[in-house]
Amino acid sequence: MGRVSKKASHSNMQASGSNLSDDKSPSKLRNRKSNNNNSSSSSSSSSNIKTRQEDAVSDPNSNIVPSEDSKKKWKNWRQRTTFTFLMIGGFMTVIALGPLSIMLMVLCLQVMIYREVISLSSVPKKQRDLPWSRAMNAYFLVCLEYYLYGHNLHRALKRHPWLEAHVQPIFAHHTFISFSLYVIGFVWFVGTLRKGYYRFQMGQFAWTHMALGLVVMQSQYMIENIFEGIFWFFLPIALVIVNDIFAYVFGFFFGRHRLIELSPKKTWEGYIGGGLTTMAFGFLLTALLSDWNFMVCPPNLKTTAFSNVKCDVNPVFVPRAYELPQVLTTLISTLFGRYVTSVTIRPVQFHSLVISAFASLIAPFGGFFASGVKRAFNIKDFGNSIPGHGGVTDRFDCQFIMAAFSHTYYTSFIKISTVTVGSVFSSFLAMNPERQVELYHSIQEYLQTTGSIAAAAADSTDAISAAGVAASAR
Repeated sequence: MGRVSKKASHSNMQASGSNLSDDKSPSKLRNRKSNNNNSSSSSSSSSNIKTRQEDAVSDPNSNIVPSEDSKKKWKNWRQRTTFTFLMIGGFMTVIALGPLSIMLMVLCLQVMIYREVISLSSVPKKQRDLPWSRAMNAYFLVCLEYYLYGHNLHRALKRHPWLEAHVQPIFAHHTFISFSLYVIGFVWFVGTLRKGYYRFQMGQFAWTHMALGLVVMQSQYMIENIFEGIFWFFLPIALVIVNDIFAYVFGFFFGRHRLIELSPKKTWEGYIGGGLTTMAFGFLLTALLSDWNFMVCPPNLKTTAFSNVKCDVNPVFVPRAYELPQVLTTLISTLFGRYVTSVTIRPVQFHSLVISAFASLIAPFGGFFASGVKRAFNIKDFGNSIPGHGGVTDRFDCQFIMAAFSHTYYTSFIKISTVTVGSVFSSFLAMNPERQVELYHSIQEYLQTTGSIAAAAADSTDAISAAGVAASAR
């Protein structure tokens, strides 16, 4: 056995020696040197790429967007796209069901977003020692919703005068009741102040009111827009959605340069591409919706997309012919061989360009503000209720300032002040019976003078009105 092992070891040594001699041949040495150079160069290049990416992430002043794992990136793309289409489908369904369903949707969104924002400042340990803190957050929300939606309901009932007559006593002191409820909450808060928690409780009180102002009050403009016509609710929201989608698409495929430090994945390419797409989309969408009375007419609570809606539409929705400058006419004739002296456009399409510009240039800063809040609290998303998107706040952060702007712009430049039957009847109900009869006789006399009603009909109504006054006197 010893001889065999010695021979085997001797043969192994010879084999290894022959291998070493082969490896030392000039061709083998050149190949090994070349492989070493290639491996070192590839490793150095990969390390350089990694270093540049790390520098882009660590350097807040870098304009280069850090790369993302390709598999994770496409998975997020598919998930985000799927739930985007689901949300759009649900949104369109709610719109078709009419203003009542839209108001309920806005109410649900207000509550969900308020809950996500309030949860950021919660400290479970301290809140265990202050059991009424969450209850007070909910109470202040209920008080504000009561005030806002009570006002909205009263406004909606003005389109149903006889129904308003029965509920008028409820709304007569609505503002005072709302204020009284708030005062009760304020006294409740002061009564719960505890030594050692003053700073925390004051911070919670301020945070609650900031959430009420930025979330609930601003989103209330959406409801105001509904009563002017569903078009004014739908268009601003649609523009923000389109801008968000195409900013993401352009940034996903072409984004290279960082737009703002607060949102490292926002790029100039996405910002510009989404803006241009939104402007074109708004101009075309306005032309498509302007002939649909369901969109442009002020609705009542029973209106749906399948209702036969009729109204005197705002003149901005009526097409008008605009004369082209001679220079432009000559240019079109030279380029296309057609002599065009005028174009027919709806005035609202020019207004849509202004609203689209705001949705593209300013509304995204609502999202940047939300990103700043997330950075301040060191969180990635406000929640996880929408897969691929985060929380509800993450998707509606731009809508609040957009709703406020669209309502302000509409009331400043587009709205026509008109007196409706509902508004006149609401004022009529606020009068005492003698004043009501006096107004009635004044209207009757005018209608007789103009020949709108016959004298016989006036005599019969006089008897009815006299009986009504006698009954009210008793």
